[in-house]
Amino acid sequence: MSRLIGGGRPGVAAAITIVTFALIAVVAMLCVYSIEPPPAAARVIADNENHTYASTSCVIYGRTERELITNRDAVADPGRDLELQPFASESTVGELDGQPGWRRDSACNYVMGFDQVVTTWNRLLGYRSRWSDTGDWRW
Repeated sequence: MSRLIGGGRPGVAAAITIVTFALIAVVAMLCVYSIEPPPAAARVIADNENHTYASTSCVIYGRTERELITNRDAVADPGRDLELQPFASESTVGELDGQPGWRRDSACNYVMGFDQVVTTWNRLLGYRSRWSDTGDWRW
């Protein structure tokens, strides 16, 4: 004699099956995500020779195709200003994104230095955007 879920009672087995599928559906819904690109006002550092741009955090943490600041040691000292390489300048995503020939820095893009992945779970627990309303990066 084989034993069934719910002690052989079909109503209990059906209820357990329904609850199990409902829990799986809830977990799946919490894992649904969207990808939010940076706003047009988000500030970036542009490499004017390679026609690439990188987010502030990528520049600070050295996650770019090439070095965009001259004084890497100043990153650890908040009292010192960072100095850009002669070929680098400050800009915004909106200024460069639509320009022909300009692209995101591939190393920065690879480490998710631009887009933000936001799950339903994040939104329920108090989602906070990477960017302020004025386009400043919140790192």
